[in-house]
Amino acid sequence: MTSLLTNGAAMTALTTLKGINAQLDMTSNRVSTGQRVSAASDNAAYWSIATAVRTDNASLGAVKDSLGLGSSSVDTTYNGLNSVISDLQNLRAKLQTALQPGTDRSKVQTEITAIQNKMKATADSSVSNSKNWLSVDSSPTNPAYQATEQVVAGFSRGVGGALAFSTINVDVNGIKLYDVNGTSVTTPATEGRVFGAATLTGTTGFSGGTANFSGTNEVKFDLSLADGSTATITLNRTTLSSAVGNLAAVTTTEFLNAINNQIAADTAATPLAGKVTASLDTSGRLTFQTTATGAGTNAQITIQNAAATATYTLIDVGFGTGVTAADARTGAGSAAGTTTGRGILDTVDGGTTFSINTINISNLVGTAGDTSLKAIITQVDRALAKVTDAGTKLGANKTQIDGQMSFVDTLMKANDRTVGTLVDADIEEESTKLKALQTQQQLAIQALSIANSSGETILSLFR
Repeated sequence: MTSLLTNGAAMTALTTLKGINAQLDMTSNRVSTGQRVSAASDNAAYWSIATAVRTDNASLGAVKDSLGLGSSSVDTTYNGLNSVISDLQNLRAKLQTALQPGTDRSKVQTEITAIQNKMKATADSSVSNSKNWLSVDSSPTNPAYQATEQVVAGFSRGVGGALAFSTINVDVNGIKLYDVNGTSVTTPATEGRVFGAATLTGTTGFSGGTANFSGTNEVKFDLSLADGSTATITLNRTTLSSAVGNLAAVTTTEFLNAINNQIAADTAATPLAGKVTASLDTSGRLTFQTTATGAGTNAQITIQNAAATATYTLIDVGFGTGVTAADARTGAGSAAGTTTGRGILDTVDGGTTFSINTINISNLVGTAGDTSLKAIITQVDRALAKVTDAGTKLGANKTQIDGQMSFVDTLMKANDRTVGTLVDADIEEESTKLKALQTQQQLAIQALSIANSSGETILSLFR
């Protein structure tokens, strides 16, 4: 039936056209924005997740910036420490030179003063992001000082939505070289230690990295402590035959183990077992160190060459083949006490009354001067070990920061991909759909036009 009041065909065509127009608008929006979810009304769940991930990425960006600043500070501090390590090695060499008879120590002191000034200048200029971790002021009145600097390294979101931040901690108090603030601290007793003049692998016996004990080569020396403990260490083809794999190529590790085994097996009336260990110091020199500390000479250790036998040829392992009782090497530890605690290089050593920064050898003369100079060399060697340890700590911090930066960068890219999976539109698909909808729109308009023209056919009957 045809009605003049209701045009059902036109209404159907209009509804179809409205639906096509709605789809066309949505598809056009996706093509123009590149997103299939650009508002909460498009897909509330996906929009919420994407918004949270974008927020996390913004926070990760801030974390990455923090890690970048932290990395810069660590690099600057590490470079400063590396320079100071070289200076301390040079300082120790100058002090060893001053031990030689006839050396003008006042002239050597001129060079030492220049090294001291250079180390201080290096520490003062090791500034990054307005922070200096080598030359500090830990006074209570200085709010900028932090004994432990924290570098923000990441964050996590709990089940309840609470955020927790992780940090990489840099122990500034443990690596500082100079400190304006001086506080009274108790210094522990230190071990007695004596070390060779040259690296073990730099001696004639170990010049190729290993030593040949298959022939007549022999190492023989006496070790003694102030408490009367003593032992004679003898290393040759006879004593090493059951302890090493190849007598013609004894490694430094096998050599050290053999020494320590003989110390441990010492059965003298007053044995050294458990009191002394052999090792290589940071410079690779053969070192003997007491395993316990004590007051005064209780921590003292002495080494001298024992007499060579006719069967073997005595070789040098850094202590010289001519070391006798008259010039035996001695290294005494210091007793516990109280001193002014500052940085590694400006803390006064209880055994010398000097800090590394104030060492002065120009007035050290005679036997007493030689003894004081040897104590200063030991002090420099300990400071070098501390600065090396500080560099090791910073190196670990640097590795951790670099690894975290790489992880954060990877995580941000993964989050970007997650957001893309949720909200990005497939442009190829949407473009094809857009073309189809435009065709459907034209057909719907034609259908609506035909439906509306049906009334004109009815009017023709009344003409």
